[in-house]
Amino acid sequence: MLLNILNLTDYTVPEQIFFLIGCLCWVAIYILVIRGAVKLQYIEIPIMAVCANISWEFIWSFLFKTNMGELYVWGYRLWFFLDCFILYFLFQYGAKQLISDQFKKTFPWIVVGSLASWLFMLFFYIKNYDYPISHMGAYSGYIINWMMSMLFITLYVRTSNKVFFSLANNWLKLIGNGCISIFCFLKFNDWFLFSVIIVNTFLDLVYLIIQIRDERKLKAAL
Repeated sequence: MLLNILNLTDYTVPEQIFFLIGCLCWVAIYILVIRGAVKLQYIEIPIMAVCANISWEFIWSFLFKTNMGELYVWGYRLWFFLDCFILYFLFQYGAKQLISDQFKKTFPWIVVGSLASWLFMLFFYIKNYDYPISHMGAYSGYIINWMMSMLFITLYVRTSNKVFFSLANNWLKLIGNGCISIFCFLKFNDWFLFSVIIVNTFLDLVYLIIQIRDERKLKAAL
């Protein structure tokens, strides 16, 4: 029974613990993003990151299955269903992220096209390169995470109203990614994956430092 819930044959207890903590951090992030969207009428996750994330989660929830145990099968599905709320708010408020007004009228179609593109590309990438090696989506997941980390920085820097961005989410992203990164270093021996993890961690730290600096400036000005 325990094997069905947690695969302790292919994954050690420390690996399971680090991965579980990382997953829970991302659940917390999604809940805070949804709460922020309701309160501020703004989505702090970049447009392309939302589209890539929910596409990845749909594929790993319903088209491919992790071998880490049923806990994570349903954990991935929880991510997906939470991301459905985030996608809804993206359609409602995501156009506010755009610099140019010329694309705002066609914004819903931009999102639909992005979703279709990510689903199409990720399905074949996972099928050919990720699933045969990683039965939990580490390779495709970290490539998306790397893109997300870059987009978070650019969106934050060019947005004048910093109240839209949660420092708690920033810390949770760093901690969650950090725990999953430790899992990957324990589980795999692949320097391509490690290189993406290292660059992604660096970008997470840069984003956190920038946001902490701005928070301190704001407090000093009050």
